[in-house]
Amino acid sequence: MTAVVLPSAFADLPGVTGVRASANSLRIDLDHLEPAALAAVATRLGLRLGAVTGTPLAPEGETEIVHHFVALDHLVDVAVVSRDRSVPSLAPHLIPAVWAEREIHDLFGVDFPGHPDLSPLMRPEGFVTGMMRAPMCGARRLPDPHPAADPSE
Repeated sequence: MTAVVLPSAFADLPGVTGVRASANSLRIDLDHLEPAALAAVATRLGLRLGAVTGTPLAPEGETEIVHHFVALDHLVDVAVVSRDRSVPSLAPHLIPAVWAEREIHDLFGVDFPGHPDLSPLMRPEGFVTGMMRAPMCGARRLPDPHPAADPSE
């Protein structure tokens, strides 16, 4: 697989809004996810789903979901922002997505329609779904312990 093949292979994926390539990586931005189409492209290219990450964009807002695919010499990140805190599940098409989607559901409250089992994976009993949204979005920058010297001194 060459670096030229990767961007063109994703060009026809539904919802593509941007493709950025660097030496050994590719980022695909989508405005919506069609799981079967993404799974078909990844399988055709011999890509393996290595991880799925979620980053809340606001305490009560949407979450960016990034599917991280790996090949021998390339990384491919496919990103989509949830709509109404929901992203269609990739799990019925690619088994490695099962636990990652459950974890994101537990911690950030994202729904994955089509997922076979969104029962709690990491959430301790008594904690609500999405318990990590506010802490992740509410982090504050700590003061600089070594502020720059005042040039007037």
